[in-house]
Amino acid sequence: MRPMRALLAGILFAVATTSARADDKALKQALDALQQRYESTRTLTADFHQVVESPSLAGAIESHGTLAFQKPNRMRWDYKPPDAQLVVGDGETLWIYQPDDKQVIKAPLGEAFQASTPVTFLAGLGRLDRDFSATLERDEKDRWVLKLVPKKDQGIGTLTLLVRKADASVEEARVTDPLGTTTRLALSGEQRNVELDPALFKFTPPAGVDVVKPPAY
Repeated sequence: MRPMRALLAGILFAVATTSARADDKALKQALDALQQRYESTRTLTADFHQVVESPSLAGAIESHGTLAFQKPNRMRWDYKPPDAQLVVGDGETLWIYQPDDKQVIKAPLGEAFQASTPVTFLAGLGRLDRDFSATLERDEKDRWVLKLVPKKDQGIGTLTLLVRKADASVEEARVTDPLGTTTRLALSGEQRNVELDPALFKFTPPAGVDVVKPPAY
């Protein structure tokens, strides 16, 4: 069996080496296109559909809503019922309002982003070449599939982006944590560089709710 295994290993190595040259070029093309698109994006709004799957869950958890980003560090996520939730980043503070629990979680925005590195790129705070180790998982006809591993803290998880070749827009983002939980985020109805109401990125806790800080802060 050893000679056969050695032969197969040699063939696979040769194929991998040949493919790597093409992949390096395609990877650079994909990263450059994606970085350029997001560097030229001042604001972004879209509808989202989120699916969370975990080995510890009996089934997938689905949610949907709308999102808005404004560089460099303002964002808003409106999760619709039945699991209503509002997430607002106002430039300094991250607010997570959970109306069913009558609770608001408050955290410094910079520390919150450091604890969830994959989202920093989508928020306009990150750079692909600086913050991630990137590989091209697939080079398809109409899209690239990129795998991004944070350089600073690989324990956070990995980010997989499905990127349309036509305009370098993100069709879907997948974040997988070390415990095997995968969050898939699909965007639709995307609008770029439209004027946004500043009030979108402001939040005042409603009367009668508890404001708490997560244990990490």
